[in-house]
Amino acid sequence: MIKEPRYNGFFTIDVEDYYHILGVSGLPPIGEWDKIDSRVEIGMNRYFELLERKNIRATLFFLGYIASRNPQLVRRAIELGHEIASHGMYHQEIRGRDHKAFHDDATNSKKLLEDICGKDVKGWRSPGFSIGWSTPWFFDTLIEAGYKYDSSIMPIRRSHKGLFENSLKPGFVNTGSGKIFEFPISVVEIGKLRISMFGGGYLRFFPYSLISIMKYRVLRDYPLTIYVHPREMDPDHPRISMNLFRKFKSYVNMESVKAKLELLLDATDYQTFGDYYDTLGSH
Repeated sequence: MIKEPRYNGFFTIDVEDYYHILGVSGLPPIGEWDKIDSRVEIGMNRYFELLERKNIRATLFFLGYIASRNPQLVRRAIELGHEIASHGMYHQEIRGRDHKAFHDDATNSKKLLEDICGKDVKGWRSPGFSIGWSTPWFFDTLIEAGYKYDSSIMPIRRSHKGLFENSLKPGFVNTGSGKIFEFPISVVEIGKLRISMFGGGYLRFFPYSLISIMKYRVLRDYPLTIYVHPREMDPDHPRISMNLFRKFKSYVNMESVKAKLELLLDATDYQTFGDYYDTLGSH
């Protein structure tokens, strides 16, 4: 017998285009992005339709570049009751950057999004969850830039151990600059293993039947955080040339996403990160 979930969920979208893939050589440089036909609205409109049908409000981590090019998409998200958060300006990894470059990125993207949507932007998510031991200043810098929460911790990564001490549950990170709330990505614990299967390539790779079972294992102990991208609701988007491993990782089971999301969205109630954060009061 399946127990009723004890926790709610968070549905999040990294709002970027199909060519914003990290770690692949030969991608167009930022200066040429304006020449590429954008497909981000195709996937986003399908998410909007799905979420409206389920009466669910999501947290949308917009690239500043996408918001600048498609301000009407940001405004429509606000009209539908979704939360706007930042994914940085140009989908650049955090590791390998210095403190000032990251601070400028976080500050500029926040201001841009706030100017478009007319609301306070509280949250950040790093492209590719690309933080770790080489970015010890990460949380302090987000606080300096005015953010209230982050969602960049992927608990299956060794480089994220020690950055966040609350294990798999959302919680505060204390730093020299103050505190910031962390919403880690949901994983399943099987013995000593931690397995991600509720977002991106992991969601596409694992079978529907396994996800159906494991969602309740998470909801029994933690909130369920789902993360997706517009291209995953647009399986006809152009393919990028890459090696076989990355091609498999980037495009496997693209057609399975909608059915899996229907399954997950029916499993519990959902709210935005911002709404949850606001319930914390002055903690």
